[in-house]
Amino acid sequence: MYGLTGGVGDLQGSLAEYAAVDARLLARKPEPLSLREAAALPLAVITAWEALVDRARVTTGQQVLVHGGAGGVGQVAIQIARARGAQVFATGSPRSLTTIARLGATPIDYTTTPVEDYVAEHTDGEGFDVVFDTIGGTTLDLSFSAVRTYTGHVVSALGWGTHSLAPLSFRGASYSGVFTLMPMLTGRGREHHGKILREAGALADAQALRPLLDPRRFTLATVDDAHAVVENGTSNGKIVVDVE
Repeated sequence: MYGLTGGVGDLQGSLAEYAAVDARLLARKPEPLSLREAAALPLAVITAWEALVDRARVTTGQQVLVHGGAGGVGQVAIQIARARGAQVFATGSPRSLTTIARLGATPIDYTTTPVEDYVAEHTDGEGFDVVFDTIGGTTLDLSFSAVRTYTGHVVSALGWGTHSLAPLSFRGASYSGVFTLMPMLTGRGREHHGKILREAGALADAQALRPLLDPRRFTLATVDDAHAVVENGTSNGKIVVDVE
């Protein structure tokens, strides 16, 4: 079994040899994935699924832009959008562009390419059908300028802060926010988390979804080092802590 089971509110965290969890949050581990890969998937896949499937309803033939395509959520979002038949583009830093391309998306170097340039190049200036922001801050503001007029949809996993909605309103486009932890904090919607993991598991079973793991190995004894890697942004894939 695998799942996003705790570490928030009054739910026990997972840095332990054993944990009591709500069975509604669990699903069968996909056969092709190792235990380490399965452990890396739930938070990222639930966030990306709620954004792209539940909110934006990505479908065949759409153009989807993922901001932060090599990040933990971004890499999974690319795979989900491609599995649903979308043409996927993703922004990243120069060191992440190879990873983005390997995942099957068209890489965009956000450090050298202004939003108006890649909108013009890849969508003939029309804008993307769906823009998924996994970064927040000014990246969410840029998303409002990258979305297609009338039918476009911006969805963000980091939508807090103060933002001007004018660019979005001038396009007549729509916006949704995702707060992945709400079912664990409130108890409402936990069955849906389990359902998402079952459907994502089916993609993994079909070889259409697999998380990229950082090659370094961490244990409970070195968990502080694992946290440091996450905080300083030097990971190359998802960080997993081995519990023995």
